[in-house]
Amino acid sequence: MHEVSLGFQPANPVVFDIKNNVLMNLKSNQFSGKKTEDNNAHLTHFLDAYNIINPAGVSESDKRLRLFGYSLTGRAKDWLDALISGTIETWDQLKREFLDRYFPTAKYLTRKNEIFNFKQQEGEVLYDAWERYKLLLKRYPDHKL
Repeated sequence: MHEVSLGFQPANPVVFDIKNNVLMNLKSNQFSGKKTEDNNAHLTHFLDAYNIINPAGVSESDKRLRLFGYSLTGRAKDWLDALISGTIETWDQLKREFLDRYFPTAKYLTRKNEIFNFKQQEGEVLYDAWERYKLLLKRYPDHKL
């Protein structure tokens, strides 16, 4: 039986100083796992927020693995901390686990359907319809259109 960790630990943890402004930026828009929250928007915010730190000799993947936990709170933080220590080796693995948990198939199909069945509404100007369409694409960045 695997022992549950007291906090998320990637397979090869790295240590580097995290400046207060980076922590504040990550914590300014934390994801808690509520159904009303947009997980893809959170990932975009996370990638923007962490980009201002560049420790020497640390890969992008390791940097993201170290900082991602600061962008979570509540049940989402509990979910991350419950992952078995040492099982996540890359950011892509952690991102996939996060999306599997917070972007399930039903949500994926709903958003894909919204994009494929998009129509300009009656009385809606083309510019507003285009903006609404771009927002749909942003909410589902893996649409492959």
